[in-house]
Amino acid sequence: MRIRHAAIVLLATASTLLVASPALAHIDPDPTEAQAGSRLSVGFTVEHGCDGSPTTSLDMRLPDGITDATPEPPQGWEGSVADNVVTFVGGPLPDDQELTFNVALTLPATPDTTVYYPFVQRCEVGEIRWIGVPSDGSGDELAEPAPAMALFGPVATTTAPETTTTLAPETTTTSSTTPSTTTTNAPVVTEAPAATVGADASTTVVDLTVDANDSSDGGAGLLAAIGVGLAVIGAVGGSVYFLRRQSS
Repeated sequence: MRIRHAAIVLLATASTLLVASPALAHIDPDPTEAQAGSRLSVGFTVEHGCDGSPTTSLDMRLPDGITDATPEPPQGWEGSVADNVVTFVGGPLPDDQELTFNVALTLPATPDTTVYYPFVQRCEVGEIRWIGVPSDGSGDELAEPAPAMALFGPVATTTAPETTTTLAPETTTTSSTTPSTTTTNAPVVTEAPAATVGADASTTVVDLTVDANDSSDGGAGLLAAIGVGLAVIGAVGGSVYFLRRQSS
């Protein structure tokens, strides 16, 4: 009875140790299945530290065929990519706390295959190498298996966004227009109207032009005036003589 009792206690203790062992806590990707050729954000959850020591960094090697990997670190951590390895540094993450680390990536266009993400979890003391890849495609028997993801078809078609080219607005150059020069003709000089004489100045116009032929007409007029004067004098003298004879 004592031997049987001791065997039961030892079995229970061993079972407890196996359950609590970090080797049994896997880092599984989320999701564990995805469409080949698709782009998505994959989460990797760290469930514990290294035998009680907090986690300070993670190194994950990207599987062949994965492109455009971009780390998405949680708060308090930094992410980088170099030589096909994604690195997270920060924390530290206590041994008894879980934390998910995301990586945005484009999966390979190979449906009906499994891709593995080997991890190295480094702690303040020690490390855990999640790098086990089974040759038969099953990782259940491995102590520290690499995170595995199954790819299914059909292959996703990724269409690059169309590039829209926006033409810059045409530059309107305002030409300098020289104002046209307006030539103003000199005012027309109008001669003053000829001087007017008489009551109706608007109709009687004195012509100041001297005609050379007027010299002959002037002599004839003078002779006519003398003849008229002599006739008048003769008539007056005859009348006086006639009146005197009548009175005597």
